[in-house]
Amino acid sequence: MSNPYLVTSAKQLRVIASPGREEIFDMAALIGPCSITQLGNALGRSRNSLYYHVRALRDCGLLIETRRSGEGKKTTAYYDPPGRPLAVHFDLSTNERKRAVIALARARIRSAARGFERACRPGAVKVEGSHRDLWATHLKGWLSKDELKKVNELFARLIHLVGRSGGESVHSKRGYEFTFVLAPILPRK
Repeated sequence: MSNPYLVTSAKQLRVIASPGREEIFDMAALIGPCSITQLGNALGRSRNSLYYHVRALRDCGLLIETRRSGEGKKTTAYYDPPGRPLAVHFDLSTNERKRAVIALARARIRSAARGFERACRPGAVKVEGSHRDLWATHLKGWLSKDELKKVNELFARLIHLVGRSGGESVHSKRGYEFTFVLAPILPRK
């Protein structure tokens, strides 16, 4: 699947804002249709710790369950997202939707911090040069409407490049997570 899946419901936003669930979704998107055992191995977590979360993702439509049976083996459930990458519609029209969007943003920022911390191992990452793969940057600046349009075009290119994976051969690739926040600077209320 190479079509993005657009999340529009507040319920789906709340489900992926729960700790660890977006990580489960992301891993299923990366490794393709997979069993809970395969998800657990890829995440470094026991499969027993995943059942509840996978069921919640499945029940709200964020994971599609299929069943496969092998010769002499029992049927195994496999999970795959309904599309790649996951795209979220930030609907701020009601307080419920606004709270769901903010909860998702907080969960994503916490997840990015955990991923960054896990990656901070000497010799495991590059911190300079053209193959640098560890960044944590914070900037504030002024953008015109045309510059903001260019920023969004660059984000769209990055999202496409990073988010297009899943189900393809990954033998010569390394997994990466990409989190960013872009927000206008507004006065406090």
